[in-house]
Amino acid sequence: MKSLFLPRTWTPPALAWSFLLLLPFSRSSELPMFIMAILGGILLWKHGRSVAWEGGAKTFSLLFLCIWVPIALSVPDSLWFKKSLSTALTFPRIWLAGLYLIWMLREPLARERLLKLSAWLLVFWVVDALIQAIVGYDLLGHAYPERLNGLYGPTNWKLGLTLAMLSPIVWEYFSRYGTRWQLALAWLGTAAVVLLASNRESWIVFAVATVIWTWVYARRLGLSPFRLMLPIAFASVIAGAAAYQVNPKFAQRVDLSAAALDFSYAGLETASSARMHLWGNALMVTESHPVNGAGARAFRYAYPEFAQPGDVFISPDGTGAIYAHQLLLEVGSETGLIGLAGLLAFFVIFIRTSKGLSRHPLAWTAWLGALAWLFPVNTHTGLYSAYWSLLLGWLVAVGVSRCEEVNGLSRAPGAHNS
Repeated sequence: MKSLFLPRTWTPPALAWSFLLLLPFSRSSELPMFIMAILGGILLWKHGRSVAWEGGAKTFSLLFLCIWVPIALSVPDSLWFKKSLSTALTFPRIWLAGLYLIWMLREPLARERLLKLSAWLLVFWVVDALIQAIVGYDLLGHAYPERLNGLYGPTNWKLGLTLAMLSPIVWEYFSRYGTRWQLALAWLGTAAVVLLASNRESWIVFAVATVIWTWVYARRLGLSPFRLMLPIAFASVIAGAAAYQVNPKFAQRVDLSAAALDFSYAGLETASSARMHLWGNALMVTESHPVNGAGARAFRYAYPEFAQPGDVFISPDGTGAIYAHQLLLEVGSETGLIGLAGLLAFFVIFIRTSKGLSRHPLAWTAWLGALAWLFPVNTHTGLYSAYWSLLLGWLVAVGVSRCEEVNGLSRAPGAHNS
């Protein structure tokens, strides 16, 4: 009980939580990540190898190298040298911040508090967004824009995908500390917001997270997973049909996606918002720069070479699409075969860390959120972009923080306290 009133027991989880708290507000989430990176650097200077190369920190360091080394190797002949260089030089802040997160999460109290703080923050996001859907304005006065976007404002279309990645934290919290009715409401609330946010990438991420989390939860209860998945599937169909009838913006998005059902190139091009020819051009960029790619974040300068006249992705300044909107094509076109090899190694290591992870609520749900975003059969936002690389870095660090217990690796310093 004493620890409830000790500031030193609240500061680390509050700092980690503040990253999520500030996500909707432009680049402000960079501040807590920067502070955690400084603290991670201090830990590394004080304790040396043990901070970065034992237990969960070792796994995180290997995962980071799988992504960062190809970025660094893409710099020398990048088509946008300045941006590729700055990306390579600033990316290690994610590693340093991750080391601090893993060090901090050795303490059970810190893990418990970060889980609770994160779950209730996400509940607030859901309530705020549902208020916006019902009355037309959220609690900060943001009007209902083209898509439901809550605290993120009228033009920053990140709520749906971010919530889809973080939703397992809410479900896990209520599955352990609430009633089954509260869990059902938590899932319905997150599902409603993700649906109305009308981002098709987020729908797939949410579906992947729901299936995997439900499977693990059913096994925990000693039930057949299909006993839970069937009612969830039924509820999803009902909720989708209701949203289609009452929300014209959602209906328009569904109608656009339905064009893919004829399986023609034109239909797929319409349904994917012109992604088909974007992906074709991304393949040509990869073929043109096969070894180390066109350069991290330099896709916009490689794209115009392969674009046809009138290409919708060509900007007035002559540059092309910012990134390939598909994980494998983004990595292949910007960091080449070296990047794809690194991504494959990342997947192998990351999947291996899942063994026994469901015993650790916070780590398990963060791992699942990252996995759902990384699911390769989807469109994707930019892996190398600031917002998504920071969020993925946070999730991956939290997700592998307990792997020293589940994979038989060397225990992190102080792990005996947990």
